[in-house]
Amino acid sequence: MDFNLKTLSILSIFLFAGQAVLAQTAKTEKNLDAKSKTTFYSLTDGKTVKEAENWDLAFNTTTIKLNSKHKVAGQMLSNTSFDKVSKAPENGYKEDTQSTSVIPTGSGKGWYNYDMASHALTPIDGKIILIRTATGKQYKIQVLSYYFDEQDYNDTGFYTFKYALLK
Repeated sequence: MDFNLKTLSILSIFLFAGQAVLAQTAKTEKNLDAKSKTTFYSLTDGKTVKEAENWDLAFNTTTIKLNSKHKVAGQMLSNTSFDKVSKAPENGYKEDTQSTSVIPTGSGKGWYNYDMASHALTPIDGKIILIRTATGKQYKIQVLSYYFDEQDYNDTGFYTFKYALLK
């Protein structure tokens, strides 16, 4: 009986540890087209959706908007890394308004820098976007590239980003 109790305890530890790992498993979205249209994305479903469906983020060129109509909120973290963000903060989330965006646009203001000499647009190291969905789930996002197939100077307007559900 004592052996079964110990075995059950050990299995429970592995089960809960496994759930924590699953919550942190990153997914990558490649070549999301934000060049020719506004593309709507559901973090919960892990795919692009239609505007009439439940979406969290809208991508259009260098702009990323939140679905504030459904109370999706977010915040930007600086000077960190994707792997270091392991727990969602309890506060600091804001919704987009008609006059302000949680994820600012413009070189050096949001998620990217633009080099006037080379015309290259590159994600800013250490910038992580946190999103709280309408259902209360919290995700971390890092934009990896703005170029098709992540090749600098390829066609622009194609996001590659990774994201993971936070605990």
